[in-house]
Amino acid sequence: MNVISNDVKTLVFKEMNSANKQFPLFRSAHEGYAVIKEEIEETMDAMNIVLELFSECWSGIKENKPVFDGIKAVKTFAENVACEAIQVAAMCDKYNFSLAGENADRCIGCGEIIPEGRQVCPDCERKGEPDE
Repeated sequence: MNVISNDVKTLVFKEMNSANKQFPLFRSAHEGYAVIKEEIEETMDAMNIVLELFSECWSGIKENKPVFDGIKAVKTFAENVACEAIQVAAMCDKYNFSLAGENADRCIGCGEIIPEGRQVCPDCERKGEPDE
């Protein structure tokens, strides 16, 4: 999991910035909570589909039937779960940034709101990397 951890953080950041361009920051803790809750429910719904499909695969395996299409479906829906989970994380960041006011961390390069503990956003970080 450590191999993709930085990639996931970048995707969370990208998702949050996309959401911020489409929708205003949260105006209250209640609004932020409701949006996060909705994203969690969507993640759980998608995960329930994964579990159901995987259970169907197990039934086929026990009957010595090929389940390649079922496993492909599990993969597709697992990717959907990952996307939904990234949206949960992005909305958690948006919650903190919306309600943190002056305490929000900002990129020293462009001023974008960034995850806590960073000084530079992923876009500015990439711009600063030497060409390979």
